[in-house]
Amino acid sequence: MLDSLYEKALKKRESIKQKLGEMEYSRVDASQQWVDYPLEESGLNGSIAAGDGSINKRRFLPFIFYAIDAEGIIHTPDGLKRIESSEIDIISHHKYVEDRLRSYMGIFEIKNALRMLNEYDVDLFLFDGSILGNIIRPFPIERELKEQVKEIIREKYLPLLEAKLENSPKVSITSSEFANNIEGEFEEDVEPMIYLENLENLLVISDLMERREKIVAISKTSTSTEYFNTKIPDMAIFDMHSKRQGYSRPRYSSISGVKHDFPVRNSFLKSLTFTIFYARLEDHKNILKFELPYRATEEDIKVLLKAIKNISAEGYPLLLKKAHNDVVIRKNDLNNLSKIMGFLEKSGREMLNE
Repeated sequence: MLDSLYEKALKKRESIKQKLGEMEYSRVDASQQWVDYPLEESGLNGSIAAGDGSINKRRFLPFIFYAIDAEGIIHTPDGLKRIESSEIDIISHHKYVEDRLRSYMGIFEIKNALRMLNEYDVDLFLFDGSILGNIIRPFPIERELKEQVKEIIREKYLPLLEAKLENSPKVSITSSEFANNIEGEFEEDVEPMIYLENLENLLVISDLMERREKIVAISKTSTSTEYFNTKIPDMAIFDMHSKRQGYSRPRYSSISGVKHDFPVRNSFLKSLTFTIFYARLEDHKNILKFELPYRATEEDIKVLLKAIKNISAEGYPLLLKKAHNDVVIRKNDLNNLSKIMGFLEKSGREMLNE
């Protein structure tokens, strides 16, 4: 069945190895950007929490069924405490559905983090993934929706949304409460509703950034090339340069450099500066990418890394790993949820197994 691929692998093994040797790893000098630094565990006079979110979907012929889960977890003297939020629903097929569901997960993840910060005495909250990317990534709908429609949404529905968000601690897609009104007012299909959801996403990110000195975003993978400006990701170059504990010298990224204005909280968001660096918490373990939504010095970074190492194993924060394992929604989970909902209609794939 896969015999031809195995044969091809044997034939091309040497030529692919040669290509690897010709890549730019060996020509990049990372010595001025990386600091080997043994990280002794150092207790933080406070508490550390972590959070993650997950989403999965199953396509049926008339609709898409999706499930979202988000968790915040903290270690207290009484043991682990957690806050979990979840949702299941259906959504129609349209070209923006992937971006829309990704936005839903982000809203859940951030609102759940805000609940954790409000309900517990948290000094550091470890956030899985990139916050900076969530802020600066433009939404496709921004370019395609008429400006007149966007103005009506901002003038009429944005104040209502802000009031709802301020008065309700519930973790949900709050903008969905206006779906019937918006669908009845505009000729467009789903675009105005998606625009309001995008505004909600920016609003909750802004609320999280109000706590920015408590937030640490950590990514296990990254394709960023801001350090060396090569075709090879910075993370890979640092990984090849040193296998020891340490960190890269910080880079600073100001949101003010983003060309477009934000439709909400523009002045506040444009005022943010992120500290970006890579670090290895344990010799020969994976390098991680860190984002701090404030300007941090190297001394700040050393203190932070020592505190995080104190709650880590195998070079990765244990609370963040547990949060990820708790929330991940697997295909089998989604199939079981579909059966509970009574969704027995074929998705279109079953014919392949008949």
